[in-house]
Formats: sequence, C-alpha cells, structure tokens
Amino acid sequence: MLRKIHYKRLLVALAAAGVISGCSTMQPTPIMPSNPVRTGGSSGITANEEAICRQEAYQAAQQAKDTNVAKEVGSTVAGAAIGAVLGNALEPGGHRGGPRGPGGPRGPAPRGRSDPGWGTAGGVTGAALGAAASQSMVQNTQQVYDVYYNNCVAAYANGRR
Repeated sequence: MLRKIHYKRLLVALAAAGVISGCSTMQPTPIMPSNPVRTGGSSGITANEEAICRQEAYQAAQQAKDTNVAKEVGSTVAGAAIGAVLGNALEPGGHRGGPRGPGGPRGPAPRGRSDPGWGTAGGVTGAALGAAASQSMVQNTQQVYDVYYNNCVAAYANGRR
C-alpha cells in the first residue's frame, strides 16, 4: 500500500529536477551548413536561393532544438515525480504518529527537519535519470540543419523548386 504523499518533499524533488535539467547540455542552433555549396556559375545555385535554403534549414534546426528542450524537461520532471513517489512509498519506518497503547511499540522517532526523507532522494535520483535518458532522445541540430540545407540546395540545383 502506498503511503500518503508528502507534498513539501515532492516540491523539493521537482525543484531539484529543474536544477538538474538546467545542467544538461543543450546544443546551439546552427547558423552555417557543415559543407556550404558554391553559388553562381553553371553548376551552382543563386545567392538568393542559397539564402532561402539557409533560412529553411535554420527554422528546421530551431524546431528540433525546441523539441529537444521539451523532451529534456518532460523526462526530467517525470523522473523526479516518479522517483519522489517511489522514494516516499519505500521509506522505512512505517507510519508516524497514531495511537500508541501502553507497553506497545513506540514506533520510529519523528524525524527532524534536517532529514528530507527518501521521497526527496528518490526525486533527485529520478530527475537525474530522466535527464540522462532524455539525452538519447534528442536530435543533433547540426545534422538536422545540414539535411534540410542539402535537400533544399539539391532541389534548386535539379530545377525542382
């Protein structure tokens, strides 16, 4: 049976998740193709067409970056919440307080404010695991930029645009 959730601990865990997600590495949006094409001449495209391709590739890379941020934050917060709930549920010592009969077991001593509990530890651990897991889900923004740029340039060079 799951124990009552301590919301203060859950808030501490979610705050830790925010801090941990802020520490993850985020790629900048590229502004230059890895291998720019030659403009002008018989085999190149016009400078205007190349600028259009750069703009479209930048927009695609920016969208990929925004999606990456959403994935990282979502995974980190979900990991923190799951970790906090599991940590709180697995906390040793049974319930606190309640009626105590004469001569019966006294139960665990109440914890002081300096001991945040397993819920917080689980939340921080879950946030770290969520942030780490999100790294495998993110797209490389430079790769997205290059693919869109190369496809656009090829379309102009082949007369399909």
